[in-house]
Amino acid sequence: MPTLLFINACVRGKDSRTLILAEKLLEQIKEANSKDIAFHIEEIRLSTENLLPLNYERLIRRDELLAEGQLHDTMFDYANAVAQADMLVIAAPYWDMSFPAALKIFFEVASVVGITFMYAEDGTPVGLCAAQDMYYVTTSGGYIGDCNFGFEYANAICRLYGIQHTHFVSAQGLDMDGADVQAVLEEACSGEIINL
Repeated sequence: MPTLLFINACVRGKDSRTLILAEKLLEQIKEANSKDIAFHIEEIRLSTENLLPLNYERLIRRDELLAEGQLHDTMFDYANAVAQADMLVIAAPYWDMSFPAALKIFFEVASVVGITFMYAEDGTPVGLCAAQDMYYVTTSGGYIGDCNFGFEYANAICRLYGIQHTHFVSAQGLDMDGADVQAVLEEACSGEIINL
């Protein structure tokens, strides 16, 4: 059964407009795939995870585990989840020109040589992830313009992982005077949905 990994970085929980938009997208993906295959959505809600940035001790431990070939240690749960997923959906509000800090920590922990990527003999990175598509979902009160650093970062790291197709789903201007929030959210989800 194919797996869609939903990485939920929405700090405000059910009050998050980004989560509302992501749920609309997930529903569309379900509908697009309902006739062809059954698939499983696995959610990682970052606000409830015990995410710790890598420090010296954790780096040493990670290196030891990798040297021993223990790629299924719990330290690598996030990396293995990303590597094995057939599609990624990342929901992250537009914060401070990018996304909440928990998502950066998630990427830091999920980026493991030998699981999500490796290096070829010439030093070129080679992605190891099964997924070919990633949807990055965000909302903003104003307009992002040329400062879309959250998606740009997620796009770059997914390319490192070997995920070739990245899609930007964004509802912007939600706090502007006269904004029809519901209509903006609906319009943001009107693009083409990729099948698993």
